[in-house]
Amino acid sequence: MKQLLVILAVSLLTACTPFWQTKPLAPAEVLWENHQTSLKQLNDWSFRGRTVIRQDKEGWNVGVTWQQHQDDFTIRLIGPFSQGAVELKGDDELVTMTFSDGQTYSATTPEQLLAEVMGWLLPVSALRDWVRGLPYSAIKIDGKTLDDKGRLMTLSQAGWEVEFIDYVPLEGNDVPAKIFIEHPELSIRLVMNGWKVGK
Repeated sequence: MKQLLVILAVSLLTACTPFWQTKPLAPAEVLWENHQTSLKQLNDWSFRGRTVIRQDKEGWNVGVTWQQHQDDFTIRLIGPFSQGAVELKGDDELVTMTFSDGQTYSATTPEQLLAEVMGWLLPVSALRDWVRGLPYSAIKIDGKTLDDKGRLMTLSQAGWEVEFIDYVPLEGNDVPAKIFIEHPELSIRLVMNGWKVGK
């Protein structure tokens, strides 16, 4: 009888692992694959936030709203511009920049447009993926690290270093709330809030 009680006690002790010692149900890489699949289906979204852009010795503190519907996007930048707010609107074929005084400029990519008009080397096309917590699909991944939930913590692509500081829930997904982006010629601090799904 005593031996039976000892065996029962040992069984109970080994079965009752404290909840804080429980491990994730799947390895981070498996969770990451599931996470990616879900986020890639997120094609209609919007957020508002703020960004600090530094290039060479200059810096800008800019408010931003971003609306994405499939390939169509509208990005509104509100900051210390002599022209007031700036709106970027376009798709994968043509992008137009409109200033509050009505002046407009166009180019085939947002990167080309911002470089020519503002002198900024912003990777807008990559940002469309990065802000969702995904690698930029058009170029290879040079390196990445994941947290235990299978979410990106750091990402290296084409000389850009992206650090995902915080996440928030959105319609069953986790999306970034803060990302830091570094390049030898540029740095971006982007805080996103007010995430929404749909138009």
